[in-house]
Amino acid sequence: MSVAPARAMEMSAETTAMRRGACPSLPEPMPTGDGLLARLQPAVPLTSDQLAGLARLARECGNGIVEVTARGKLQLRGLTAESAARLPAGVDALGIVPVGGFPVETGALAGLDPAEAFDPRPLAQAISEGAARLVPRLAPKVSVVVDGGGTLHPGALKADIALTAGGSGRVLVRLAGLTAGEVALERAAEVTVGLLARLAGHGATARMDRMVRQEGMACLRAEFGLDAVPEPHRAPAEPVGLHALNDGSFACGIAPPFGQATAGALERLADAVRKAGARHVEPAAGRALLAVGLARAAAELLAREAAALGFIVDPSDPLRRVAACPGAPACASARIETRALATALAPLLAAGGMGGGVGGELHVSGCAKGCAHPAPAALTIVGLDAGAGIVVEGTPREAPARIVPVARLGAELRELLARDVMEDEFLKKDPA
Repeated sequence: MSVAPARAMEMSAETTAMRRGACPSLPEPMPTGDGLLARLQPAVPLTSDQLAGLARLARECGNGIVEVTARGKLQLRGLTAESAARLPAGVDALGIVPVGGFPVETGALAGLDPAEAFDPRPLAQAISEGAARLVPRLAPKVSVVVDGGGTLHPGALKADIALTAGGSGRVLVRLAGLTAGEVALERAAEVTVGLLARLAGHGATARMDRMVRQEGMACLRAEFGLDAVPEPHRAPAEPVGLHALNDGSFACGIAPPFGQATAGALERLADAVRKAGARHVEPAAGRALLAVGLARAAAELLAREAAALGFIVDPSDPLRRVAACPGAPACASARIETRALATALAPLLAAGGMGGGVGGELHVSGCAKGCAHPAPAALTIVGLDAGAGIVVEGTPREAPARIVPVARLGAELRELLARDVMEDEFLKKDPA
């Protein structure tokens, strides 16, 4: 996931650490069930040597696990207080610069996607610089996404403000997922920074959904000069697979299962990426890595080598339709082990057992927070104190239709998936 950092202002570690609700970072890791977790958002794509270096740091400072998040960020797990203190220096020694200031997200192939209506990076940079002064007054997780209209777009990311290529030099503006209207491309940065300034005026914990409710979309549309337009349809983006680029080269999208790789596997992948001749590696939204700038034959060979290492290279792999958090014991909040269960159930998705519902997705969540997949899924299994809850077409936060003993969950779900229908009779059946 490409990110435009603000040049005008770099937040200090001290400032970041004082902000309540901030995401885990290098200077401020988060405690989990397997130690501390540090998150890294590189300001520029990684070289293969830097990717291998991060894998080594994961082994030396943590438990050897590296994750790519749903937003295309990198995480190192299993850190101790002492090793976490060493990690920023280790990252700096690799020449990796974390994003500072106000980050604005773009697609992982921004500027290289031949389907783009415009290169989103200059607009993202202008917004990042314009919003830098607002950072102390904004909620830590306030986000802006700029989509130039490419095939590998970041449209699935939740954002306080999302900008998408419209028609004839226009940009569609969404506020908290709701279409506000269109504006000329040359005004998009000014409008976005103005909206962020208005949001900052609502307090340092305010998010855009609250501001829209309080002020009204019609009023915001009129004040910021947005023209009402119908909601366009966008096909989902899938980073896994081969992607033709506008310079004639290719990107090879590779995903660790559930976004998690061991240091050893990641080092071997980095070596294969280097030998293939990739220009760089870009973490991508959707828990994937993109090796960019390859000849087609080299990209195809890299995909085969990555598959042999246990990575996902086929976008039709059923594991791409399964979301699962680390689960127990890695997360202290989790009530069930998640990934072995999700792996066991994935072949049933390929067999057509989940063809309907919300995208035909399966979500296995260790607890009700639903960190791995906040949106609804066709079927969600959630870990509860009383057992495993089954939620049909919903999120882990919703009341489960049934709660079954964890020991019997596999058999119960196999019956449900095999029937290809989420029938009330099944959901009401006595699990005992």
